[in-house]
Amino acid sequence: MTKKIIIYSLAFLAMAGCRSLPKTAKDYFEQAKYEPALGVYKQIAGIKAATAEQKGNANFMIGECYRLSNRVALALPYYKAAMDLGYTNKVAELPFYYAQALKANEKYDLAAEQFKLFAENTTNNDDKVAIAKREAAGLAIIRGIYETKSFTTIKNCTGINTPDAEFSPAILQKKVVFSSSRRKEKVFETNGQGFNDLYVFNFKDSANCQGDIVPFFGLNVNAYYSHEACPTFSPDGKTMIFARSNKGEKKEAMKEVKLFKSTFNGTEWAEPAVLSPISNDTLSGIWDSNPALSPDGTTLYFASNRKDESFGGIDIFKATKDANGGWGNVQNLGKPFNTEGDDMFPYMSADGRFFFASDGHVGLGGLDIFYLDTTKTKQADGSLKTELVVRNAGKPMNSTADDFGIVFGNKTDGYFTSNRSTDEAKGDDDIFAFKNDSIYQKKVTYYLQGITYAEDELGKQRILGSVTVVLKNDKGETIEKVVSTEEGKFKFPKPVAVDAKFELEGEKGEQFLKRNLNYNTMGKGVKDITKLPKRENEIYFDTLLVLRENIFKRVDEKTKKVIVPEIEILYDYDKADIRPDAAKTLDEFYDFLKDYFAEYPTQVLEMGSHTDSRGSDKYNQKLAQRRAESAVAYLVKKGIATDRIRAKGYGEYEPKVKNAKTEAQHQANRRTTVKIIKG
Repeated sequence: MTKKIIIYSLAFLAMAGCRSLPKTAKDYFEQAKYEPALGVYKQIAGIKAATAEQKGNANFMIGECYRLSNRVALALPYYKAAMDLGYTNKVAELPFYYAQALKANEKYDLAAEQFKLFAENTTNNDDKVAIAKREAAGLAIIRGIYETKSFTTIKNCTGINTPDAEFSPAILQKKVVFSSSRRKEKVFETNGQGFNDLYVFNFKDSANCQGDIVPFFGLNVNAYYSHEACPTFSPDGKTMIFARSNKGEKKEAMKEVKLFKSTFNGTEWAEPAVLSPISNDTLSGIWDSNPALSPDGTTLYFASNRKDESFGGIDIFKATKDANGGWGNVQNLGKPFNTEGDDMFPYMSADGRFFFASDGHVGLGGLDIFYLDTTKTKQADGSLKTELVVRNAGKPMNSTADDFGIVFGNKTDGYFTSNRSTDEAKGDDDIFAFKNDSIYQKKVTYYLQGITYAEDELGKQRILGSVTVVLKNDKGETIEKVVSTEEGKFKFPKPVAVDAKFELEGEKGEQFLKRNLNYNTMGKGVKDITKLPKRENEIYFDTLLVLRENIFKRVDEKTKKVIVPEIEILYDYDKADIRPDAAKTLDEFYDFLKDYFAEYPTQVLEMGSHTDSRGSDKYNQKLAQRRAESAVAYLVKKGIATDRIRAKGYGEYEPKVKNAKTEAQHQANRRTTVKIIKG
């Protein structure tokens, strides 16, 4: 696995003379020659006469060889064997490494348990305890990442991949430039692979990722006995920045992996030079790699183990291009990008989306691909606070293996690297193509919800529960039917379309009039779904559905008798004119009558006017008739048919309060009643 493009650029020393197996294995291991060390430790583990301590040590060291060469999933049975042999007494960190191997094998519950036990039982390793606590907390929510629905499809680029490592693709003039260890001019003994060179893939069949592969243009870039990897190109395609290691020679001046630059003059790529001034200090132990130019070519992102403002492990930095073409003003990106783990392989797409790989954020195992997003939270003062957040790209982009090195060919399609053993993997790192990445194929589903109210004949409203609400389309066809809660709330489970027309119908027995409400979602859809916070978003349209009380079906709760409806219409003394306050009351009553006659088209109503007992019977009779007629005339003028409502004056003959004495009692008798005279 070459995810760090060989962070261990060490001088390889020849093994001389005969020595014991443990000494040979130890020498190999200390020189980061994990592949030959594996073979020797496996020999030791297989010796029948070996003691439990020797076998425990050998199994632990096999696990370490796999872990340190980035094959931690393969370490699981060996760490387990070492623990069963009691080797935890020798290496207190063994349960921690065992938990990492469990996680890499998708045994998330067991991994969380082991991380928790390690954190609880360890007192002298603050760094690993902090990581263990973070991992245990992350594993508690990892199922949500693992099971999140994705619309991304991936495909192994079989036309590129071999049993060797292929990783970190880049796009140059519609070609894929990638890193590979296939040449094998010398085996790199850290992981048994050859040194990495740059190659160019020319598409013949882009749909199936088939084409021709040639070494990177010219003879200057790929050097013998050193690693070249992780290319990035300027917007015009004439400048390349990439990572190169030393040649593994003891006396070599360059001690670590550094960034190099090469330019194209129209004919060939120039001899690469150390990128100035970022990687000038070749004598230092600073490791610089994973370069990525911004779309405008003015910012360079890269990964480094330099300690300035370090959060631990490898961090992501950025540098700015100056007027002379040099790169300076190096800054650690800080949080939320960088963690105590390794944060690497930065990349910014053409439309400004930022991606990177990390094993410090909550992930499925190893390196996962993450992307930067924004979230808005409401503050106490009602304002919105925008914050940067890091989100996991989820499956199938991520797996329990290392997933990294993403690049886009267009807004939704591109390539990434994984050393997973599934999905037609060829071996070691493979390059995969992805299409319609679910991170940005955002989906929004619209729903309709509301509250049901009751309204009396004077327009006063109250919450009304247990209302049957029917949703119909513009053709009158029923889509769905629900019943509101006791709090009057209702929500249709089925999504509704945007830019569509609907009808809501509410019903609650004969005590309330049916209500039909036209509703539409015209122009209410989200204009730009890419700005929504999640991959799958739900948006609710809110409405109110008001049912009018049927005043002719009111029942006295005590007597169980129907209550004769009354309307308070006040008149000036000795007059029948409709005053402004009476007009408002009649306007509200008119709204009720429209709905009522729509539901009961054959009924005829009578409006009866009553007076108090003061004045002569004859006079009161005439006054009551004039007042009733003025109220009816007002309603007819607004639109009620003359044959649907009649006026009748009752004078003082049907008092509500007999033998009235007070003004309030007289006022109660001066009233208007409404009743059905023809059904």
